[in-house]
Amino acid sequence: MPEASLSEHPQNLRIHFYGVQGSGTVFPTRQERLKQQEMIGNEILDKVFQELVALTDSQGNLSGRIEDILGAPLSPQALRQFRTRLSLAEPRVYGGWTTCVWIETADGHDIVLDCGSGFRNCAQTLQDKWNTREERHLHLFGTHSHYDHTEGFDQAVVCFDPRNTIHVYGNRQFLHSLDRTLGIFTKHVEANVQGVHTPLFYALMPAQFRSCEIRSEAPNSNVSDDDMLAHHIHDADDPFEFGQTRIDMIPVFHPAPCLAYRVSRGGATFVFCTDHELFHGPTDDPRYASSRKAEENLSTLSDHSDLLYRDGQYFRVEYDGQKGIGTGSPVSRVGWGHSCVEDVLEMAERCQVRRTLIGHHDPNRDWSERNWIDEILQRRSDQTGLPFELAQAETIIEL
Repeated sequence: MPEASLSEHPQNLRIHFYGVQGSGTVFPTRQERLKQQEMIGNEILDKVFQELVALTDSQGNLSGRIEDILGAPLSPQALRQFRTRLSLAEPRVYGGWTTCVWIETADGHDIVLDCGSGFRNCAQTLQDKWNTREERHLHLFGTHSHYDHTEGFDQAVVCFDPRNTIHVYGNRQFLHSLDRTLGIFTKHVEANVQGVHTPLFYALMPAQFRSCEIRSEAPNSNVSDDDMLAHHIHDADDPFEFGQTRIDMIPVFHPAPCLAYRVSRGGATFVFCTDHELFHGPTDDPRYASSRKAEENLSTLSDHSDLLYRDGQYFRVEYDGQKGIGTGSPVSRVGWGHSCVEDVLEMAERCQVRRTLIGHHDPNRDWSERNWIDEILQRRSDQTGLPFELAQAETIIEL
């Protein structure tokens, strides 16, 4: 949804996608950019010559003037108006930033899911939105500890404003991944770690950081006094509530402990599942049963949801190692922790999800191939009546 058409405040949930790329930040190559430029140029020429055909006589000679084509004397403004009249479709641009989604609620809560490289742009938007506000709280929920879901944290401007309080929720590995190099919770960084990955650490980040560890089995009381990593502990079976917004979570199947979230408010639901594998290896492998159980729980979480964002990094032939991605050689991706596009479609159809965005795009898949996939998904959408598409950064969806 274009930002120009948005109301000042969300009616319920407003979801901003800042990063949908998987595994690492990538951007189109020069060859891809030139190909896109060629496609747009051809589309413009086609539309321009269609306009000219309307001004030819029976012998094919042009019978009009430039003013007739432009609708006004030649000027930069007339050219801009003519360009607008051509009504060119906006090209699909998927964005190269890793995972980050911002959710605005109608009652004023700001919730961010993951802090990949997309978090840098997201944080700037939040800082601009808060402006002179004195009470500035961000609720950041992490899925897991892998770098492509945490790499944007120390680049985020919200971390450098002392007026801001950033509440961080996640499993212990996620909290540790942020604290190990930055010390934002424990106020301690090992000497052999500080400065290795980033020159920044807690003394240079004046925002207030509060951590909440999400555990499958939480103790009856808060953490012990000597546990500085987790300021609070929360049972994963208990939802979080922010005003009228509820957040439920479940563990999914991934090499690192990983959570999927369901955000619901006012009858609308958004399910966010970044890294999850429906394991297609041997059925006697313990991972087979574990992944099936996680898939079943994810299906329950997603049933009849309004919007699903789910990892679909591979096609099945790529997952099985029968075909490479892009120019890469075929390699088995069994056990890498990501699902096949076919798995996402099957679950979304079975669960009657109203709209499905497939994200965590493989960095080896180029822009033109992603366009081709989207065209396939469009045909599937036309057949089923359920919208499927590849997720694109800078998309905004109202629920």
